[in-house]
Amino acid sequence: MRTGFVFLAALAVTGGAFAASSLTDTGRFRAAFQGSFYGFDVCGDSANGKLYRRALIDKVEHCPFTKDAKAAFSQWAGTAETQGGADVQRYIAEHDKLPPRLDRRKSACIAEQQNAAYRQALAMLAQYAAGQAKADDVVPDACDADKK
Repeated sequence: MRTGFVFLAALAVTGGAFAASSLTDTGRFRAAFQGSFYGFDVCGDSANGKLYRRALIDKVEHCPFTKDAKAAFSQWAGTAETQGGADVQRYIAEHDKLPPRLDRRKSACIAEQQNAAYRQALAMLAQYAAGQAKADDVVPDACDADKK
């Protein structure tokens, strides 16, 4: 998997059995959420970035996280969604270009968007948007992948 798909790979771990409503750590989902700005938005695909982040929110909502963990993630995600794009846009307005690390990232976008994994992710997002796929199809990873 290419480096641009770190947000997808961040969750690609198999987990074991868990008790209902016992999970509290949404860190992997937060990392994937933040990474999606670099995998989609910086590459000019903010619509699919927003859709992927919506699937992450839905996935967390359907995982057996505690009510507090779900509420904290939802609140954090709302703020992160607003700030993620705004931070990049503010930098561009101030410097008339992307930050160097993002500028390098953007230059790799065209090649990555031709990657089979990226195209497969886009196809699944299209099915999700049409109501033909669920969040678990977009984010198929176990809710408790960090548990041993």
